[in-house]
Amino acid sequence: MKVSAFARQLETYLPGMCCPKCGQPFSLANAQLRCTSGHCYDLSSKGYVNLAPGHDQSREKYDAALFDSRSRIFEGGFYLPLWRAIRECIAQHFPVGDFSAADIGCGEGWYTRRLTEDFPASRCYGIDLSRDGIQRATRHRAACWLVGDLKHLPLADHSMDVLLDVLTPADYASFRRVLKPDGLLLKAIPGNDYLKEIRGLVKDRLRNQDYDNARVLEHLSAQGEILQRVTVHETFPLSPAQSADFLRMTPMTFSLAEGDLSGLALQEITIHMELLAVRLHEKGDAA
Repeated sequence: MKVSAFARQLETYLPGMCCPKCGQPFSLANAQLRCTSGHCYDLSSKGYVNLAPGHDQSREKYDAALFDSRSRIFEGGFYLPLWRAIRECIAQHFPVGDFSAADIGCGEGWYTRRLTEDFPASRCYGIDLSRDGIQRATRHRAACWLVGDLKHLPLADHSMDVLLDVLTPADYASFRRVLKPDGLLLKAIPGNDYLKEIRGLVKDRLRNQDYDNARVLEHLSAQGEILQRVTVHETFPLSPAQSADFLRMTPMTFSLAEGDLSGLALQEITIHMELLAVRLHEKGDAA
């Protein structure tokens, strides 16, 4: 993509953005985003803006190979039940489909892409700290792709109708700042059986061998009102290639060497997740 074409596309999204350093609005000039305080960020010809240029990408566990595996798993339909729950929830709250949304920790952008396809009147931002993930996401053009830190979200105050947080750490102070007063946080967390087959294979290497999301739910309840709670629980058969991709993409196996991974195999996988639609309180904890 030519930088000039990207700049024209980006103009649509500027009202929802702000400088992560100072919170001031952006303008476009000479293939750069420039805020009113003078901070500048170059536009990439690949179709994204790196708003966390100081982050050391070489230390990222979420690299290009992991996102390749994740992309194949997503395209295999394993997370479609969760997406259907997300889509139904959004449609209930925004029946016209005209809303602004940010996918926090979007990775390769599968959920962001689904948002733009199923709600074409929406304005969607995909944000992740991994440049590899964002570069893969830019293959789909109908969204604004940003490398950014969730603790310093490059989104304007009270600019988002929807925040999507799927298996991503939360910073509720940031979320509260960028959501509109009647905005909706859609947070998807693991259920107790999520990827239980992998947990069983590597349990001797895990600090917490049995996962329980009770504490996460308790903390979230203190941050806002849970308006809806939807459970997704399905078990799928796996091919050898799909087994390898699941094992490669989960943080549960990050401590294993590639040789150790090649000796493991799964016959099936359980996707157990809780989708929570939350209206955040006006004030709350930062965590």
